[in-house]
Amino acid sequence: MSLVNVSLVGNLVKKPEQVLFDSGKVKTTLVVATNSFDSRTETKVADFYRVETWGRLAELASRYLDKGSQVTVSGRLILDRWTDTSGNRRITPTVKASQLALPPKPRYLDRGEATAELSSTDTDLQEHPECLEADAVSLQAAAAPLALGSS
Repeated sequence: MSLVNVSLVGNLVKKPEQVLFDSGKVKTTLVVATNSFDSRTETKVADFYRVETWGRLAELASRYLDKGSQVTVSGRLILDRWTDTSGNRRITPTVKASQLALPPKPRYLDRGEATAELSSTDTDLQEHPECLEADAVSLQAAAAPLALGSS
């Protein structure tokens, strides 16, 4: 059996979708768009990836990400093969995320606007550090990055 591990840097094309299962498990699905440049045709190309997060990572993704958010995703690539209603065979690249990283949010101090930032003073994260270590989550944000989980 072979595994394909990937890292993607892109932007969310829609708001994360969270599902709570009867068993208590949580799954958040993201759709990430990545951009590249095709030198043969000299055009920009966008690729779209479905990203699945589970457990505490899913809770954090749902809480801190929104449409347009930039995110770096690391995880295992799976190609979901399916047939559409017209009978065409399709493939959806899906990443089973093991890590997420968020870039720092810009500060608008000169305009007096407040921004929500994940920092080491986040109450939920300080009160429940065991949850973060258990899921081996790595999430970075704010000017001084906060690493969640084991490195």
